[in-house]
Amino acid sequence: MNIDMSVNYSFRVGSGNITFEKIIEQFSFLVIESNGLLGKCYEWYETGYSKKQALSRIAFEKNRISENTYLKWERKYKKDSPLFVESIWDGKGDFSSSINYRKMFFDQINRADVELHLVSQNENIDVERFIELITNIACYLDCSYINADSKGYRFFDKNVFPDRLSVGWMLYIPHVLLPELIPEAARVVPVMDGEKQKGTIIVSTEEIFDGNNKEHIGKANDIEIKLLDLGLLPLMTEL
Repeated sequence: MNIDMSVNYSFRVGSGNITFEKIIEQFSFLVIESNGLLGKCYEWYETGYSKKQALSRIAFEKNRISENTYLKWERKYKKDSPLFVESIWDGKGDFSSSINYRKMFFDQINRADVELHLVSQNENIDVERFIELITNIACYLDCSYINADSKGYRFFDKNVFPDRLSVGWMLYIPHVLLPELIPEAARVVPVMDGEKQKGTIIVSTEEIFDGNNKEHIGKANDIEIKLLDLGLLPLMTEL
C-alpha cells in the first residue's frame, strides 16, 4: 500500500531571529525523523531545474548536511535574512518525499513553517509510527500546531472551516485535552514534556487516513466541529 501523507506545522524559537546553525540543526532533525519513519537512511538532494541537476547535488547523506549545501545555504541566509526558504527531496521521482522549510515573516523572525511530504510503500508504517513522529516534533519544537492529512484534505477544502486549522488524520495542539471531551476521536494522546503535559494529539482514524474516503472525511469533520465548540480550533491568522 502506498502511503502519501503531508505533515504541516508552525513553530517559534525564542524571540529573536532563528540562527543559521539552528536551522541546520532543525533540518538534520527532520531528515533523521523522516528516514526513521520511511524505514531507510535515504540520501536527500537539493532541488533543481531538472531531475538530473537535482540528483547531482546531495544535501544530506547519512543524516548529515554536505559541505557544499552548508556553504550555499549559509551564503543565502546571510544575503536574504531574515527570510530563508529551502527544500530537499529523496530523489525518487514521481513518488518522492520532501522536506520544505519556510521562514518567510519579516514581522515574526522567530517563526518558521514546515511541510513534510512523506511517500512510502513501507507496510510497517501505521498509526503508531505517525503518532511517534508527531510526538517527537512536538517535543523538539514549540509548535502552535502539527497536522497530518492526505489526498489534499485541507488543500481541496474538505475540512469544515477553510479559515481554521484542520484535523485530517491527526492534529497536535499545545493544550491539555481530556479524552472524554472529544468522544468523536479514535484516540486522544497526551504529549509529555517530562512530567508535565505539553499538548495533545487528536487522531481521527485508527487506519491510515484517506482524504478521499467519505467516512474518514466525516470523522475528521466531526472532530473539527467539536474542537471549535471547545474553543480549540483557531483561525489560521491567529497562529
